[in-house]
Amino acid sequence: MSKKGVLRTVTDRFCLFNDGRKLGANKRNYIIKSVKEMLNNERTQELLRLKEAVGFYGHKPRERAQKLFLSESEVINVNGRTVVVDNVPANRTVDISLDENTGIVTHTQEILDTPSGKIINALIEAGQGGWSWATGGRDTPSASYAKTFAGVDYVLQPNYLSLDHPAMMMESAEDRESAMFEAMAGIGINAEDTKKVLAIGESSAFLVEQCADLEQHNMYLESVAAEQQENALAAQKKFTMLVESIENSLPVFLTSEQKAAIESLDSERDIEVVRSMFESIGRTNFETLPINNAKQHLKPSVKQHGVSNMIKFGTTKTFK
Repeated sequence: MSKKGVLRTVTDRFCLFNDGRKLGANKRNYIIKSVKEMLNNERTQELLRLKEAVGFYGHKPRERAQKLFLSESEVINVNGRTVVVDNVPANRTVDISLDENTGIVTHTQEILDTPSGKIINALIEAGQGGWSWATGGRDTPSASYAKTFAGVDYVLQPNYLSLDHPAMMMESAEDRESAMFEAMAGIGINAEDTKKVLAIGESSAFLVEQCADLEQHNMYLESVAAEQQENALAAQKKFTMLVESIENSLPVFLTSEQKAAIESLDSERDIEVVRSMFESIGRTNFETLPINNAKQHLKPSVKQHGVSNMIKFGTTKTFK
């Protein structure tokens, strides 16, 4: 029995070592280790667990938004006009794995009870089209490195032919077209609209260069963030050393608020606390303090009398 909102569940396979085509495939040479790491990483596993690895009828929704992961609605530019497009998923990947020895990818899709999901279901009934995964990574002349898995879309001309449900091979193109029109008519789509629907499902190169650029940009941002974090930690360490130096070298007692303000200095309040502290120091009569003696006599005096020889620098001002 199908789940509520799910038309059917389909498990399919394709082989990375053999696309099944003599012509028309992208002929990518995937690094198997990178594919394995991509499918097993935490991000992919969470997408599967939360059922957020959604797919669409055709790659067009991702192509027009120029991104792998789509929002519910995207603002795109069509012929100079701004258009809001709703991205309703047609299916979702609930499981995907790779056999490293054979290069066979096995994936399970739940076809959703949505308009585009019904189109996919009808095409499967007609034995036409197949699955095409949406991934990001990096292409080189000799190999392709997979890094990001977004989901699996359904197209009319998949790069990798199914090992379990090969496209129906009829005697002529007219027979294949007739079967697709019949399948569309079965779900209430007329001939004119069927032409538009079939155009959407045509497979095209899936933004390989754009995806690679996005991944490289993301890696750059991650490196910048890591560098900023490292600089922030170094700055905090310096301020901590400054606080320790003040307390160890001078007969000064710093409140927890003053220490936090010196170490942080990221708000107007912090700056005001530090400014008030130094203003208080400036108003102090140091002639009354035992700081003219040699430094070695200072610490015993402090230890002996606790904080009696310490001056608390601050203000009577209350910060809110």
